[in-house]
Amino acid sequence: MVNNAGVQGAQFGFATEEEYDKVMDTNLKGVFFLSQLVGRYMVDNHIEGNILNIASSSSLRPAANAYTLSKVGIKEFTEGMAKSLIPYGIVVNGLAPGPTATPMLVKGENPNLYIPHNPLGRYALPEEIANMAVILTSGLGRTIVGSIVYMTGGGATLTYEDVKYPF
Repeated sequence: MVNNAGVQGAQFGFATEEEYDKVMDTNLKGVFFLSQLVGRYMVDNHIEGNILNIASSSSLRPAANAYTLSKVGIKEFTEGMAKSLIPYGIVVNGLAPGPTATPMLVKGENPNLYIPHNPLGRYALPEEIANMAVILTSGLGRTIVGSIVYMTGGGATLTYEDVKYPF
């Protein structure tokens, strides 16, 4: 299995230090320093607005590998940053997509969007994720503070006993 940072074998939690660093640098360190940079700039220049971090529905799972740990870190960092920046009129939230129809997951000329183990029954579309991002960064989302919006197609409402996952 290959995760977002291109590291193989990490799904079992057995990663080399190099693999771990690559995942954490890509997924967590980048979000941390970019959000910090933007937040500092906004505070210093008295700019009210929004910061939206992209997390993952993987942050709902126990962190048994570097990828999931990095996504849990984004979730927790987003919540902490929101508390720190809301006094300055800066709203911080996170968006955590579940399985999304991207070239990484859906391949071929006529991709099949069907997912049998998801209550929605299909992958989320990138434009659906984008629409939620617009809401969270617009005036419509000003009262949503420090939240992670999970777009899982209902997958997060299930327990292991509800679905037989194809492991």
